[in-house]
Amino acid sequence: MDRIVKLACPSSSPSKGPAMSRSRVAIASLFLALSAVGAHADPTLLVDRGLPTVNLNNVAGADRSNVAWVEGDAPSNQSYTVMGDSFTNSSGQTWAISTIRLWVVGDITSARLLGGIASGDLGLVSTSFTSSTTTYADASTYQGYGGSDIRLSQIDFAVNVLLAAGETFDFFLDGTGGSYVVPFLHASNAARSGSPQDGADDQMLYATLAGSSLSGVGTWTSLGNGWDKASDFNVQVEGTALPEPASLALVGVALLGLTISARRRT
Repeated sequence: MDRIVKLACPSSSPSKGPAMSRSRVAIASLFLALSAVGAHADPTLLVDRGLPTVNLNNVAGADRSNVAWVEGDAPSNQSYTVMGDSFTNSSGQTWAISTIRLWVVGDITSARLLGGIASGDLGLVSTSFTSSTTTYADASTYQGYGGSDIRLSQIDFAVNVLLAAGETFDFFLDGTGGSYVVPFLHASNAARSGSPQDGADDQMLYATLAGSSLSGVGTWTSLGNGWDKASDFNVQVEGTALPEPASLALVGVALLGLTISARRRT
């Protein structure tokens, strides 16, 4: 894709003693069993392909790890190219995803997350997001290739996505605020990033967007297309790993037994 341009600037009764004691044991056991399921309720980091922590900006020379990409063409007939990437559920459980986090370089006033399960239909995923100015781990910000410091923003999209084990999710960023059609999306070279880069494969995605419809999805590499190395768009995914159906069935049987036991002793 020779149209890709590189950024250069810009969550009780005593009389019932024995029976009550057994009931308390049953209730305590019930609580523990519920906790075994409820432990999955708090969101955890499911995919960690976050910002690089080393080889940042121009001082890193040829080992520079951070970069930002955008499609350079103006919109034509209300359709234009958006950039994105993918992540795969490599676990053995279904993921209930609540947050997809990206980073943008430069100005951004609105944002939309598009995409979907790679084997299915792609479209609008979320328009609900929070944006906050952030920095790299060393407190520096993004430096354009011309040497100027540029604002780095963290974009957290609120989503409701179920991703089964082995499934891949494609995502694309749309938005406004910069001098191009869409914002610059932050990427890094996995080998030089110094941070976990889950699922990085040196490939990124592009697609044609018209309204909320995506078409013409393809892959591209920045190696030889605007940069001297490959890169992946940085992303973090938060959510819950759901218990397997067999585990839920066993807990259900245990809860049923405890309930019957408690009733017989009251």
